[in-house]
Amino acid sequence: MTAAGIDGHLINWLGHAGGALVFGLFLLLLLRDRSLGRNKALGAAGIAFLWNGAELVGLWMGSVGPYLAAFESTAFSFLPALLFDLVIGGSPVWAVRVGYGLSAVATALHLAELVSDSEMLHGAGLYMVAAGFGVLAVYAAIRRRQRTLPALALLLLSLSILHFAEDEQHTAWWVELLVHHAGIPLAMFVLLQDYRFVFLDALIRFLANILVALVFAGAAEAWMLKWPSSALVGVAGLLILYSFARVRVQTLLTRLVFRREELSGFLDSLRGAGDEVELLARAEDRLRMYFGAGTAAASEEEVAEGAFLLGSGMEAGLGVRIGGGQIRVMRFGRRVGGRRYLSEDLQALRTAGERIREELESLREAGMQRLVAQAELRALQAQIHPHFLFNAFNTLYGIIPKEASGARRTVWNLADIFRYFLEADRTFVSVEDEVRIVRAYLEIESLRLGGKLVAEIDVEPAVMSARVPLLCLEPLVENAVKHGVSARAEGGTVRLRVWRDGELLRVEVADTGRGFGEAAVKGGGVGLDNVRQRLRLCYGPEADLVISSSAAGATVSFAVPFPL
Repeated sequence: MTAAGIDGHLINWLGHAGGALVFGLFLLLLLRDRSLGRNKALGAAGIAFLWNGAELVGLWMGSVGPYLAAFESTAFSFLPALLFDLVIGGSPVWAVRVGYGLSAVATALHLAELVSDSEMLHGAGLYMVAAGFGVLAVYAAIRRRQRTLPALALLLLSLSILHFAEDEQHTAWWVELLVHHAGIPLAMFVLLQDYRFVFLDALIRFLANILVALVFAGAAEAWMLKWPSSALVGVAGLLILYSFARVRVQTLLTRLVFRREELSGFLDSLRGAGDEVELLARAEDRLRMYFGAGTAAASEEEVAEGAFLLGSGMEAGLGVRIGGGQIRVMRFGRRVGGRRYLSEDLQALRTAGERIREELESLREAGMQRLVAQAELRALQAQIHPHFLFNAFNTLYGIIPKEASGARRTVWNLADIFRYFLEADRTFVSVEDEVRIVRAYLEIESLRLGGKLVAEIDVEPAVMSARVPLLCLEPLVENAVKHGVSARAEGGTVRLRVWRDGELLRVEVADTGRGFGEAAVKGGGVGLDNVRQRLRLCYGPEADLVISSSAAGATVSFAVPFPL
């Protein structure tokens, strides 16, 4: 055997061994995590692995029998069809079918040669694959311009197939390398368009681990040769150092090779949001850009506050507590290039979550301060001086004859209501306190409206101690009396219901008045708007009033977490 023949034989061994290794590693990654990929990528990697493995078997046996040759040709004929499918993304369907049809016909020709005397069928099948996929590759380059390079790789792969159709055995090593083994890097180039980071990550980290292990293995061998009496102690110490060095090397790789932009830009972008809804939407959009992530479908998986992984590490989520025990979940889908979410990414999510919570608290505090300032201003405008107002009520109560019990009761209720309204230092009160003020208000209105007003209060005893925002019930009842019952000549009924519904406390105020106008249904008056703002500040942007209205009356309701 000539030197050139030996070189060509060695190149074949090295080429197909490298091909089997690289496709085997890629196939192992896909099989280990099926969420990474599609059956097309699995099929292409599997066929390429089998093709290189069959070539290695033939080299080891010294000759390729007809059955092994047919198997190799079949595998190599179907590989371009799967790669073409990946390049054009499965569309149009007719082109995909033409590709698989070419591979099927070529496979039939390879198998037919096993039972036929003709020696032309094998070559005809390979020529058909080369010419057919050459045309399809040009079509893919024209149709999918953003994937021109993979299409050109497919074109070169189809041209390299002509080499297998020739009977002459090339012995020059450079011919074997450039023509015979061209399919390995070309096929991998197409596959790695969608999974380049997964493969690069695994390969670089694998090589880094091997390098660190070799360094410490050499150090352990040198220790045992120089200090054999303390070999056990030395090797144990080196193993501990190896574990530490391996972690440090992986961390260094993450920082130097798999770089990310600084998180400070994201944190700065959260400033200046007008409300909680805008803040959360802005945070989710910026985090998606930061990670290069796509959208993720809603999941039924139970989640908690903080950062977590979904889909075997290919998707991630961040749960942010928005008030009242509710958690807003942000979901981030697959990243560009198949990149996983690493531990460093989860730490970045946790940092982002902490900053989002800080901004939410700042917004709520600012909103509460505005409400308190408005309440104090209204109190000052209405009362002039609290002590003077209550002294006047007490004087009026004292000069009313005891026989006028209704008038004395009205003054007492008015004093109680005003005292309650002026308690700006409290944010939450019990349902029992709120119901007491509602009863006082309804007694006053009953004296004014007489039989026109029918009031019904239905409150479960178990919820009396539950805490709710100050003045979240009375304004709803007042709104029902003012805009519902008193607006009708015949009057009507106002009904307050408070009950527990699982993990929620539900409040509903209904009346049999003439209903609200369209503007009131969409927004409500000052009283309803004030209640809405209190709910959002206490429980987050998801808390809101539900208003329904018709000619038969109106209903205003809300639900908050229970217990409080």
